[in-house]
Amino acid sequence: MKVSIIILNYNVKHFTDACLQSVLKAVKNDDNVEIIVADNHSTDGSRGYFQGRYPNVKFLWFDKNHGFGKAYNKAVIQAKGDYLLFLNPDTLISDDLLNRFKKFAEKHDDFGIIGGKMLDGTGNFLPESKRGIPTPLVAFSKLTKLYKIFNFKPFNAYYATYLNKNESGKVPVLTGALMFIKKCVFESVSGFDEQFFMYGEDIDLSYRILQKGYQNYYLPAAKIIHFKGESSRKDANYYKHFLDTTFQFYRKHFRQFPPLEFLMRQFFKLWLRLRLTKSTITSKPVDYQGFYFIGDKKNYSILKNLFIDLKKIDNPSEITQKPAMLIFDTGSMNFSNIINLMETYKNQGVFFRFYFPETQMLLGSDYKDALGEVSLVES
Repeated sequence: MKVSIIILNYNVKHFTDACLQSVLKAVKNDDNVEIIVADNHSTDGSRGYFQGRYPNVKFLWFDKNHGFGKAYNKAVIQAKGDYLLFLNPDTLISDDLLNRFKKFAEKHDDFGIIGGKMLDGTGNFLPESKRGIPTPLVAFSKLTKLYKIFNFKPFNAYYATYLNKNESGKVPVLTGALMFIKKCVFESVSGFDEQFFMYGEDIDLSYRILQKGYQNYYLPAAKIIHFKGESSRKDANYYKHFLDTTFQFYRKHFRQFPPLEFLMRQFFKLWLRLRLTKSTITSKPVDYQGFYFIGDKKNYSILKNLFIDLKKIDNPSEITQKPAMLIFDTGSMNFSNIINLMETYKNQGVFFRFYFPETQMLLGSDYKDALGEVSLVES
């Protein structure tokens, strides 16, 4: 089973670098895996940054920003694998992710797409790991958060909350941040619809694959960290894109019904005006009382110069001063273990960082509504 792992980079070179390091660790010595990074004409120096850095990774440098779907379609043309794994650049994968997907695929001939459990930088579950078809009524329940109150369809359909987050099962829609799919299935539906420039491509692809008679599956044992949390950048532009994408999808696959769209848009404008005029609580910086490190002694010594009170421990249970920053050494720990520890110690006054010794980079976030932050360490 040959697999092509495809990562799309656009002005996030450090995140892509971290993602690559987790992927390379997971597929070490596996000749049946190729890694492709497609760059959507980044302007942050990505090309120079990656020049000669990863000789076993294939880089595609596009001459313009093609958007999400078209860039992936162009990369798939270059892919040699029988299976494709699409990954967002702001993700870190568990070491056993690919093996879990492959074993599941071998037992389920009817599969179209397999997705996994995504956790944010705080170790909390991201509900977009599994989703439903966003009809206007389903989208309405998501916007108004009625899905948190009524646990029956269509109100609980957007995040497929009828399926427990720790339970494997069939779901209609999987996120483009993590998709495992047969290349022949992807090609049979002509790949991503390039009319969707940045949002909705994954929903559309998931639905068209269902229409072909395949099943999409959620596999919680396959875990990743996805630093772009559920509440990231939820401003007026986000909600406008959300509504536009919903109706773009609905018009394409169902039927046009202008009165419904008009009423939904009027409601949306009123709802958004009320929501954005409310006082927003912004995340405050954490006042750390302790700094802890799990990993190699040499890397501990390097970070000790940055965090004077840094304590080396073997397990998060040894943390005594909270709130605490806990730094994981990715050079000596596997990502599966790190992710499991984050899930175990989430919401207990412990905030997590990943240290990448090869690039001397710290990566992490303290809140689900904050994007991941990158810090470069000087030894």
